[in-house]
Amino acid sequence: RRLVKMGNNAGKTVKSAVGKAQTVVEGGIHGLSACMSKDTGDISDIKKETPVTIGFHGPDIHFDDLRVSGSGVALASESISQDKAYFEVKIAKAEGRWGVGVCKQSVHSSDELNVEGEGWCLSSVQLEYGEGDVIGVTYDQSIFPTALRFYHNGEVLEELTITSIRGEVFPAVHVTDGAVVDCEFDGENGFAYPPPAGFTGVVSMRSVM
Repeated sequence: RRLVKMGNNAGKTVKSAVGKAQTVVEGGIHGLSACMSKDTGDISDIKKETPVTIGFHGPDIHFDDLRVSGSGVALASESISQDKAYFEVKIAKAEGRWGVGVCKQSVHSSDELNVEGEGWCLSSVQLEYGEGDVIGVTYDQSIFPTALRFYHNGEVLEELTITSIRGEVFPAVHVTDGAVVDCEFDGENGFAYPPPAGFTGVVSMRSVM
């Protein structure tokens, strides 16, 4: 009888231990699931689109959201990281002089965008234009040499293509003498003309981290 009783007690002890272990495992799985759900939510938050706005600019530049005026150079808040990028600039006030293109970060403190070896652009003196006209820009670094192309109201200006740009560059504009331009870097507010095949608005690195 004593052996039977001991056997019963042992059985109860094992059963109790198994029950506790199961509770611990279930608790761990529940905690892990909650943690994974939280992590997934955090990642989703990080992947939300971050608008590309005005970044580095000269001391005499004025901007209201994406409208640029004053005098000097203004860069986008993001450099071009993707293979094929597209952005647009609308001529809001057809006075003075302006330029549209890409440049290295150091050019933001210059008076002009077209700086040898550091800035490349289409200048207002290179074409006939009017208020409301749209200058589209594509930068293709998936090919060699790289190619910077300009579009006037959707029509490519092939003869003004610039090639062999190297290094990190930012979308940029230059204004002076009363010129005012509206920038659209990432397409968040919509592009006036559809980007050429394979090209997309400038991507914010903070959107994909």
